[in-house]
Amino acid sequence: MLAAMRVGFAVLLPLAAAQAAARATDDLERAPAARALPALTQQLFDAVAPGDKAPWLRLLSARFEQIDESGAHMSKQQLMDGFGPLPPGLSGSIAVNDATVSDFGGFAVIRYDMDEHEQVFDQPLHVLYRATDTWRREQGRWRMVASQVMTVAQDPPPLPVDPARLDGCVGRYSVSGHWRYRVERSGAGLSLTREGGQPKPLIAVSDSVFVAAGDPLGILYVFVRDGGGRAQRIVERRKFADLEMLRAGDGSVAGPDAGG
Repeated sequence: MLAAMRVGFAVLLPLAAAQAAARATDDLERAPAARALPALTQQLFDAVAPGDKAPWLRLLSARFEQIDESGAHMSKQQLMDGFGPLPPGLSGSIAVNDATVSDFGGFAVIRYDMDEHEQVFDQPLHVLYRATDTWRREQGRWRMVASQVMTVAQDPPPLPVDPARLDGCVGRYSVSGHWRYRVERSGAGLSLTREGGQPKPLIAVSDSVFVAAGDPLGILYVFVRDGGGRAQRIVERRKFADLEMLRAGDGSVAGPDAGG
């Protein structure tokens, strides 16, 4: 008798817990947007690393569309087709931070930061994203209908560069003879100053490629050198389009009022 009761409890307790979790989930999906959306969003991202499709299939509307950080457009089906657990050797987590919810009744918008930590074998990666999602009530429950994600720029760690290579970048440059710039040594690195502006410290990505510290666009400054290692032009690569700055004068460092 007692053994049978123990078996019965062993079956009933997990079932009761599952039912209680289902009721809590249903209550959350019906809750006011300010309480529901941050928690539901975190549920989605908690399911990413293990590749658990269930929350995504439930919480995404059939008409869901996403623009991801690369600019790619995906439907719900396309997103689910590529959904799966992280490969062996990889692990990670995503925390939803600084969420702000605007409730418009039948629909709501949530803006938040995604703080991603990933371990790729023995190497840690840390990436920040910013997202805006739109949810609407479908049969009384919140369902996501649209999402747009962008990467938040972070300064890369600087790489050491031979000082002689840095010296080859120093000089004056101009864009079509109009916008004028100067590149000069700044401590152990370089700085770039547009005429009338403030110097921007440059962070070395290689000995000829740099980014400006604190630049949210992640613009690349590529110094194109001659056979002697002296830069003859700078290719400013932004948004996958190039703007060229040609070396002006004799390459001496001049003040911001120097001509091209």
